[in-house]
Amino acid sequence: MKKLLIIPHFLKEYQHRKLRVGFSGGSDSTALLLLLLQWGFEPDLLEAVHFDHGLRGDASSADGEWCRDFCAGFGVNFVLVKLDLTDAVKSGSSLEDAARDARLAWYRAHDDDSPIVLAHHAGDVQENILLKLARGGNVSSLTSLRNVRKLWDLTILRPLLEWHKKDLEEFLQQKQISDWRNDATNQQNDYHRNFLRNDLLPRWNSYHAPVQSALDRAAKVLAMDADFIEKCAGAKLAELGGVLPETTYVGYWLGMHNALLGRVLRSYLAQVGPSADVKLTYLQLENFRNKLLQEPGTESRIIELNGSFRFRRRGDRLEFLGGEPEKCELAPAEWQWQQQKKVEYANWLLACEVIDGAVCAPGQGVFYFDQATLPATLYCSLRRGGEVMSVWGGKAPRHVKHLLSGRNCRKDMLLVKDDRDNIIILGDLRRSAIAPVTADTRKTVKIIIKSPDNQ
Repeated sequence: MKKLLIIPHFLKEYQHRKLRVGFSGGSDSTALLLLLLQWGFEPDLLEAVHFDHGLRGDASSADGEWCRDFCAGFGVNFVLVKLDLTDAVKSGSSLEDAARDARLAWYRAHDDDSPIVLAHHAGDVQENILLKLARGGNVSSLTSLRNVRKLWDLTILRPLLEWHKKDLEEFLQQKQISDWRNDATNQQNDYHRNFLRNDLLPRWNSYHAPVQSALDRAAKVLAMDADFIEKCAGAKLAELGGVLPETTYVGYWLGMHNALLGRVLRSYLAQVGPSADVKLTYLQLENFRNKLLQEPGTESRIIELNGSFRFRRRGDRLEFLGGEPEKCELAPAEWQWQQQKKVEYANWLLACEVIDGAVCAPGQGVFYFDQATLPATLYCSLRRGGEVMSVWGGKAPRHVKHLLSGRNCRKDMLLVKDDRDNIIILGDLRRSAIAPVTADTRKTVKIIIKSPDNQ
């Protein structure tokens, strides 16, 4: 119990930052909130986020009110988020998966660069290992609950993985707290996780007492193995360079161990593809490798990895094509802006005018260029994934995907390029350093971009 009162080492670097704390009001998250305060985190830098999944009627609402009052008593900021899981469940998702995905979607949509702190403990780690093992997961999947994890642009912290629920409840009792929320659905064994927690693990432990400590040790050993393999995968990906190319060699993919292939491919697609959310099944990875093993032939060949990712193979080269075929087939369009003052491309509207003198008053969707240095022919296309852009004021090229973090229209984003494929304008959001307006500019080209959402 004394060890529980000492701040975990990895958490110290976040001590003066705003943290978002997942707060259900159960014993685990209640203990987490109190421990963060005891570890020296200021109440006004904590934001307790409570999700009302709308599944238990008045009981759900009562949980939210209890959590609000509890936070108010300690001066902690509180946010109540109401979720609707109806459509997700109708689509065939399990209730547990739908709830988790909805929570992550909210965190991503409201991301303000604050780390998210969750109350998973050692018992959750044990259950996670068994659940993922039953689904055929690898060691990274089995050990997905770790102290620090990066998920898309989110940083997720789990400081309670060394302790079991009984340790946390004992801590609450020492704090004279015996009132916390209990979700009645946690006792329903028709959920796989509840069956493990309420039935299988207790019976297994009564039959073989060391099972709990053995699973704790297994979690640590598996996490070390996963960490090693993931570092090897990271080093392998780094062989492609700092800015990942859209064209690679077949030998690169076939030359790595199967344990690395899936991890490297997922990381590659997360960076060059239209979305950082990359899900690949074992069968899809096997199909990808088998197609690479086939003789290349004299003609190019399309390799469909899944509905979101496609490659074109030409000999020993593999070109990433992005996602949906129909989007890839939309040809770039020339824009002779000196003759065409207005042009429409894929529901985007572009307009320009030439102004005497040096003018620069940029705003969203409004860009100014030096007429003398702006190419006379520009090319319009849609983003397909993997593009890199040198933005105005930036020091190094950046992947377009990262520049679009949090934007809703990322997949169909307009790109305006020059004849060397340099991106000059990214939708109605960003411009490059090409053709800047200076004190020597005699004529300024004003370009206005309107997206499908703001027409």
